[in-house]
Amino acid sequence: MAIALLALAFAGTLALAVSIVFGYEVAAHVTTLKAHFLLSLLSTMLLVMAHSFIMFFLIATGVEMKDMERDRGWGDSFRRRIIRLKSEAFPAMTFALLLVLANFIMGAAAHTRAVPARVHEGLAWLTLLVCGYALQREWRVLGENNRLIAEAALRQEDTPGRFRG
Repeated sequence: MAIALLALAFAGTLALAVSIVFGYEVAAHVTTLKAHFLLSLLSTMLLVMAHSFIMFFLIATGVEMKDMERDRGWGDSFRRRIIRLKSEAFPAMTFALLLVLANFIMGAAAHTRAVPARVHEGLAWLTLLVCGYALQREWRVLGENNRLIAEAALRQEDTPGRFRG
């Protein structure tokens, strides 16, 4: 699951980068506006889905592992580690989500000349940088989350006579 979520985030970030490149062609060739818009829409959709799904995945696995830990009397080491992981990734993912949405909206404002195109351009580059940073964080956190899941599975196998519901 983590690999699919990371692939989704990577595809969205790549689509955003290609959309930025097409954005530079809009001034010279108005026909590229359609491609720029469609790529922007695709990247916005993919990035919102990816970052949101990763957040929900981390929340769901955290709840499951917390319940497993509580039911088996293992203490709270998994809960503390999962909270630390979430605190490392959630701020970057949230900021990336906000920037992706703001950039898409700002693109419409730049198209209607309500704001200068340079504002949209600067926001697009900032969005790409933050999405790249969030992707790096997600890569690390999801990898660590998978290691926690594997550790819990091993611990569950090593606990004889306990409920394995």
